[in-house]
Amino acid sequence: MEKKEQKKSMLCILSEMEVGAVHSFPAAKTNSVKSMCSTFGFQWDKVFQTSLNRVKRTVDVTRVK
Repeated sequence: MEKKEQKKSMLCILSEMEVGAVHSFPAAKTNSVKSMCSTFGFQWDKVFQTSLNRVKRTVDVTRVK
């Protein structure tokens, strides 16, 4: 029987990102991702930058600080 790979939550992914790291999320999660980057970035003293990739339909998050 194969082990299923567990998905990490968005919050876990953002909290573990190193400076310069980039992660892509599905376009459907745009509002959640932007809100989490703003709110938790402030709480954790981290800075995130988001950009939309309309071709791939993703939200790309880059940790800046």
